[in-house]
Amino acid sequence: MPAHPFFRHLLPFLLAFVLPLVAIYAWWGGFRSVSIEMGMGGPYVYAYLEQQGDYAKLPDLAVEVAKALSAQGVKAGLPITVLYSNPDLVEVGKRVGRTGYLLPPGARVRPPLQQDIIPARPVLIARIQAGSLLAPGKAYAALDAYQQARGRGIVMPTVEIYAPSGTPLKMGVLTVEMEDR
Repeated sequence: MPAHPFFRHLLPFLLAFVLPLVAIYAWWGGFRSVSIEMGMGGPYVYAYLEQQGDYAKLPDLAVEVAKALSAQGVKAGLPITVLYSNPDLVEVGKRVGRTGYLLPPGARVRPPLQQDIIPARPVLIARIQAGSLLAPGKAYAALDAYQQARGRGIVMPTVEIYAPSGTPLKMGVLTVEMEDR
């Protein structure tokens, strides 16, 4: 029995447009799940710049931190972001966040960079292997669902560390740490 003309026209569309989009979404980690566990976070020594405003501008600020570290001859470790304001509760212009890089032992930075230490502490850890633009949304949604099931909400500040995979064939791993209070 010959295929209906509708399906003959639909198949090329699916193969040419839908399948590649689904494949890219899968490659970026869109179908991956977030693992949540209790653990210890830190200690972290990091160099950063702080901003008040839209969190979407933090990646641009991270580029400035990387340039400043390079100019100071300091090797940048993994990228770190510390978010102090819950986006569900704080308007965009008043959100406070830091972005920067973990530092090697004994490293010191000069202005305009600042340096801080996040001590070791018990945390709730959300971890996902996904692209750096997709991972935070999935991680925070999973943390929120986990906390809501416990009758709680997201606790700020949160610490995000993104470990790149080192190969274009595989996405890196985002870890979001939140104090469990």
